[in-house]
Amino acid sequence: MSTLIEDLIDGDDSKSVVNLGRTGVYLSAVEGDVRTLMRTFQRLQSFDFESFREIWKALNFSLIHFVATEKNSRQNFMRTTYRQILSHFQAGAILEIRIGVIYALYLMYFTQPVNFPNINIRVTMDMWSMLTKLYSYSREADIRDAVYVFDRLVQVGAFEQVAWLDESEGVLRLDGDEDGAGSKVATRLAQIEHEVMSSAQGNLGDLAASKQQIALSEAYRSHKRRLVNTGLIVQATREFYAAEFGPQMLDSNELPGAVPLDISDQDTAWSAHIFSRVREYQRSRADRVGAVAEDDGSLR
Repeated sequence: MSTLIEDLIDGDDSKSVVNLGRTGVYLSAVEGDVRTLMRTFQRLQSFDFESFREIWKALNFSLIHFVATEKNSRQNFMRTTYRQILSHFQAGAILEIRIGVIYALYLMYFTQPVNFPNINIRVTMDMWSMLTKLYSYSREADIRDAVYVFDRLVQVGAFEQVAWLDESEGVLRLDGDEDGAGSKVATRLAQIEHEVMSSAQGNLGDLAASKQQIALSEAYRSHKRRLVNTGLIVQATREFYAAEFGPQMLDSNELPGAVPLDISDQDTAWSAHIFSRVREYQRSRADRVGAVAEDDGSLR
């Protein structure tokens, strides 16, 4: 475990805080709230806005606005939260996550307190291009909720296109991390989890799904090996070699049977590697909180 901590800590002895004037909020808290919202929606494997809105309500996510209750703190807070939401809109992110980003921006924008001016959503030209491509895809795929939500944001002028985004805008870095190494490990593990969970390769954090994938691959290999050991396949292989290297190969005793159809353990190597990495992450997470990771990924 100590080796893992050493690998994850990069020597940066600071903590990021969103500047709210006389007060502040840890950036990690905003990141965690947004990550929970996006992951919960992803697990539904749904594209409709109503499902996302129900998750928003169940998490009482609108209460996030109470973090910044003064006018001079609203801009830093809203722009930082928008950036955290947009950070999930990556080129390799699965469709549920990208659509969830649109829905989150919509609700974040339209739930702003009425007694403050609305803060627009700043996006770069590259980000705008990605958003409009998703909009075009949603129209073609008849994902009507996503089309309506994006249209509505555009109609009210919610987007503000800029040349670049300053990721540190409104964020202060305070020297002295009172939480020590454990806080940095938690932050790094959260980043890894975000990358894995939003990957287009699917929910690799789901141990049950990983086990099913490995079991499916092993079953495939078993059936394939039964197939290549049949007499018809051996004869077909010999005829293949005879056509390629000459008729004398038909009588050769050195000819390997069914080589063209044989397979190796590489079929399951990728799945097994992913499974072991997920288990390593979960054991590390359990060690941090003094718990034990069960086979299903839960902690006790």
